[in-house]
Amino acid sequence: MASSKAHLTTLHHRLYHALNLGFRLGDDKEKKWECTDIEIQRHVVRSITAFLDCFSRSTSNNRLLKDSVSDITRALVFILGCRNKAVSGMAADVVVRLVHIAPNSMLQLYVLDLVGSLSPLLCCHQVEVCLPGATALNTILLSFREMKEKVVWKILEETKVVVSIVGRLRDFSDATIPSECFQEMAPLLSTILLRWPQSRYYVWNNSELMVILEGISQKPDVGLRVAALKLYSAVALCGHGAKKLLENGKHMLDVMISCMDKLSPQNARTEGFKLAQRLATGKQECLRMIGMCCEPLVKIIVQGMNRCSLTSGKLANDQISLLMEACKLALITRWEGKHHIYFWKNGIAHVLLSLVMENFHGQRLSSSMSLEEQISIAEEVLNENFLPSLRSYIWDIIGFLAIHCEEEFTPVLLGDEFRLNFLVTCACLTFSRSVQRGYQICQNDMISASQSESAARATLMMIYSSCKYVSSKARVVLSVILEKCGGQHVKSLLNFLSYTASGKSHILPHILQTAVCLVGLACYSCIPQYASVVIENQGIEISLSFCSWYLRNRDNIGPSSFAPHLQSIVEKSTCCWACAEDWDNKDTLLLYSLWAVAEMLYHSGYEQNHLEEFFTKRKSVKDQLCATLEEIRDGIYGLGPRWYSAHILSYFGCYGFRSKLGKRLMRAFNDEACSDMLLVFASEKNVSVHRVILAVRCPSLLPPEMGALSRSSITSDKPLGIVQEIRMSSNVDSQALVKLLEFAYSGYVEVENTLSKKLRTLARHCNSQILLHMLSRRRPKWGSSIPRLDLRLALNATFLHLSDVILEPKEVDIPGWNCRFCSSTFPHVHAHRVILWSSCEYLRALFQSGMQESHSDRLSVPVGWLALTKLLSWFYADELSNPPSGCVWDNMNNEEKLHELRPYVEMYSLAEFWILEDLQEDCARVIESCLKSAKELWIRIMEIAANLSQWKLAEAAADHAAPIYHKLRDSGELDEIDEELVNMIRAASVRFSQCGNMT
Repeated sequence: MASSKAHLTTLHHRLYHALNLGFRLGDDKEKKWECTDIEIQRHVVRSITAFLDCFSRSTSNNRLLKDSVSDITRALVFILGCRNKAVSGMAADVVVRLVHIAPNSMLQLYVLDLVGSLSPLLCCHQVEVCLPGATALNTILLSFREMKEKVVWKILEETKVVVSIVGRLRDFSDATIPSECFQEMAPLLSTILLRWPQSRYYVWNNSELMVILEGISQKPDVGLRVAALKLYSAVALCGHGAKKLLENGKHMLDVMISCMDKLSPQNARTEGFKLAQRLATGKQECLRMIGMCCEPLVKIIVQGMNRCSLTSGKLANDQISLLMEACKLALITRWEGKHHIYFWKNGIAHVLLSLVMENFHGQRLSSSMSLEEQISIAEEVLNENFLPSLRSYIWDIIGFLAIHCEEEFTPVLLGDEFRLNFLVTCACLTFSRSVQRGYQICQNDMISASQSESAARATLMMIYSSCKYVSSKARVVLSVILEKCGGQHVKSLLNFLSYTASGKSHILPHILQTAVCLVGLACYSCIPQYASVVIENQGIEISLSFCSWYLRNRDNIGPSSFAPHLQSIVEKSTCCWACAEDWDNKDTLLLYSLWAVAEMLYHSGYEQNHLEEFFTKRKSVKDQLCATLEEIRDGIYGLGPRWYSAHILSYFGCYGFRSKLGKRLMRAFNDEACSDMLLVFASEKNVSVHRVILAVRCPSLLPPEMGALSRSSITSDKPLGIVQEIRMSSNVDSQALVKLLEFAYSGYVEVENTLSKKLRTLARHCNSQILLHMLSRRRPKWGSSIPRLDLRLALNATFLHLSDVILEPKEVDIPGWNCRFCSSTFPHVHAHRVILWSSCEYLRALFQSGMQESHSDRLSVPVGWLALTKLLSWFYADELSNPPSGCVWDNMNNEEKLHELRPYVEMYSLAEFWILEDLQEDCARVIESCLKSAKELWIRIMEIAANLSQWKLAEAAADHAAPIYHKLRDSGELDEIDEELVNMIRAASVRFSQCGNMT
């Protein structure tokens, strides 16, 4: 001990003997280390190395080390800054050693200095310099999670670290650098991409690098493949990057799946699962990935979840971690698709059961076992709490598989009957326990909270599964479990929800318990004996009160779900993802509450024959219910709540979803002045309609020769004003047909109960699936998107023969322009008057004025081609596409951004001329949103707006420029613009200053 202490003291003396050769007093009288002599630098680095070799992390509290860290770091920072080939690599290696030994608290003050000195080394072409520099920089970035992110990124950006690494990786294709270099450079780049989203664009947008990565990933060297997968995974955190990877991603996916195989090293398997998870962040990207490798992907997921393939004994932590990654990926079951049947075929029930039961092979489970025996064994299994960290994933997976099951699916054919039955029993029993525990559910215990909610949601999904087998099994199991305490559960649930809804609090302290109670109400309401108890104890009124409370306090309620598939997405440092929301990731509590109301209404109508009779004594409840449901259906709420609101409203004769476009199109319905088809009834009033709207929305009502494009109908010289009469069969109920047409035009219709049966028959005959679904009062399908009223199909070649007006933009040159409908070589669009004027009173007046323009088949639109295409999307679908966003927008130059924004300014101007207030508001929203992230464009937008005499928009741009008026003036940027615009900015600046002084 004494000798080692003496040795340490000696090395410490030698260290300072070397360090003292470079210490100087700076101008500020502060001690600095500065020495450019290479031999002295080498001597100092060796002395530091010898001194640090005496320590490890466990002995890092030594006083000599604490006292020396500051001086050691100063010397290393200067030496690295000199970038001497002979010393820099050695110094970088010492930094790695220092970071591994010294506690973060000792080095925290010097992190920025170290990053600043290491970053320039990446630009060096010598491998012996840049490689140790990359290793050291990566070590620091991984070790210090808490640092000044913006400052560090500025250093990395100024020293062009990402560009340098990309350049070095591209050299790998020429075999100019060894594989070890790639395996050091790629992890550093991955670390940067993970931490700084703004760096990802430079990687995924480099096509040459993407090609090189594809080649590297297919090399037999496992280390190279893992490094490539990590890089792919980091790129996929960016939504644009993920799309880019999937564009030609077959080879990448093949490598990913091969690395996930059980024969691959564990680190390779883990990286494969993580890459797949990130590619599956968005629904469209996930389904695209599945479309390219569905069967092998599902097979490898199920294999990864199979704990029996890992070990026959106790699982190690890294094996549990691998199982969790596989379970996370299995949550792709939350989306409907062909992958579901492959999960069943590959034995997902067997694998899930092995994750629930520790001694799965030792348990005696069989199809002959009674339900009571199953429940008894399930209680024992749940009490063992085997692999608790995976339990919430298991419930979610089985729930998603159940909700997306086909109606006639049966596990009997797959030999999974008894396994699925036992999983259903375990999930229902876990859910029942959660209800029984009440306030004892601890939201701070994330595992317990996640298990409770996931089991509740899985039970809900199984009970309401479209699969007859799963649904009936879950209902029977839950009924038996509730035999002893079901009635008490119901009253407890209602009391809790009643207390919550009637309280004056604006927050929800027991979110998890509320979620479980609402799910319980929805589940219990499907069991007849409990549905009666719920309704008799004012279940509808209490649920309605909760909905009203939720709408009032929505902004004060925190995250309402502990679902693992939502938590994992939140934890990722994603960017540029525009994901279609899941049904349960927004307004979850509202969805569960409405689900319960829907089931209660179903049973009240079933038991009392007619719903009207049920609401005879509840008129005020009915009125409040309908008003609340309409607010949710037509508001900005989650997809699930909106669908269930529409579903419940169908009980009151309201079908579909209102929309602005539908309201506009209804102006044209049955308007004789503009129709081109007349439906003639024998004994009822005739109905005026439009062929183009019927061709898109209800083609079955058109004669065959009118629906599809025929050669004989192709002509650009069709006379206007010709109305074709179609005589309707006497078997067609005219009132029902009118209602069907209303739905075709607007996507929404109100129908009396006496007419609903006839309308349902007509909807079935005309293949109007959405209307038929709602008329039949079938429950909304989990994950369904809100049906949109979209007439853009009418612009396709198939329906060109129905067009009656040609829209021409202002002068534009599009090389190779060709029209398949006419011989004109000038860019144009064949459109439809009825769709245009139904949204625009100006065009309606123009087309019906009797002037020359009303007889012409051409209309000049004073906007460019891009603006015209966006304008048509608004007319035909009430959709205004946004400019590129995220890193794509951020990395555009000013001219490219202006090119993207110009169409919106043009449409803004046109909207004022054509009196399209909604369009003008939409354009203003897009312009203002883009200007917030592109302040340098304010002046240019002002000029364009002024040239179009759009002074309101010019003033808005001036308000944005007001805070930096003095900077613009002093820089001379205002010298080249019109004096009137300068005065406008000056006035806005004065107003801004006055507001600032007042605040």
